[in-house]
Amino acid sequence: MIKVIDVAYPILQVPSLNKQEAFLKDFGLVTTKKTNTELYMQGLGPHKFIHKTIKGKKKFIGSAFYAKSINDLNKLSKSEDFSEVKKLKSPGGGFVVEALDPDGLKVEVIFGMKTKKFNKKDLIAEPFNSGGIGKETSLRKNQPRRVGKPRSSKIKKLGHLAINVSDPSVSFDWYNKHLGLIPSDKVELGKGSGIYVALFCRCDLGKKLTDHHSFLLQSNLSSDLISGLNHCAYEVVEVDDIFLGHEVLKDKNYKHEWGIGRHYAGSQIFDYWRSPYGHVHEHQTDGDLFDNQVKPGVIDISEAAGMQWGPDITKTFGNSEGV
Repeated sequence: MIKVIDVAYPILQVPSLNKQEAFLKDFGLVTTKKTNTELYMQGLGPHKFIHKTIKGKKKFIGSAFYAKSINDLNKLSKSEDFSEVKKLKSPGGGFVVEALDPDGLKVEVIFGMKTKKFNKKDLIAEPFNSGGIGKETSLRKNQPRRVGKPRSSKIKKLGHLAINVSDPSVSFDWYNKHLGLIPSDKVELGKGSGIYVALFCRCDLGKKLTDHHSFLLQSNLSSDLISGLNHCAYEVVEVDDIFLGHEVLKDKNYKHEWGIGRHYAGSQIFDYWRSPYGHVHEHQTDGDLFDNQVKPGVIDISEAAGMQWGPDITKTFGNSEGV
């Protein structure tokens, strides 16, 4: 078993790369490279791209993860599920091994992608005054906050990927065995049932903090969900990006799916939108950070599907493939 260090990018397929690019730009991403058959988009961070689209009939192809070393790729390549190590032809280059998960969804594990120049200041939120008196709570002094007119969100990185699968427990065993993902929260179908309808998974980085979940496995049993993409989530710089980006996407007449609110599992402030092809994309900020010492929580399905504040979850949420 290896331990991946983060999610890298989703791989989507849509009929028009022009429509996809326009939406992703309005969403807050920037074009890295565009050909007649492929589209790569980046954020403000160091990665060459954090979103990949292939031209073709609408489909979710799969998910990509970062490995710690080339040795990890070599280890995976020796297992019967994964391919031999190949060179990446995408921006930044590097190496990749490929597999299909239990639902036939593609999994890429990559290493060696070159990074791009970026300004660390672009990833830092403005000082936030949380109330009270004293330097501990008042960080912005003698300076008003002016965020300006609505603009596309400033995106730091890919936050997490969520997929719909036939059996979350079976899928978790596969991703845990091959990629070392560990559970943060298990969503139970009825208290004490022991039947899990969703698993929020994080990377095992030892004592180093990582996102509450980088990967979510959601059951499509007894529902109209189809195996494939549930949603892809992108972390924005600060809470103003949630609201400013919301106004831009609303003015552009994109379909709003759910939000703005704060999640229960993971605690993120969230806002969900649909691309022109129905794929759900999320803006998120202020999520939980765990090391590998935190034991997995068990959440009833009524709690996991909800939020701490905000509008009720929509009936179509998570259905990216059948819409």
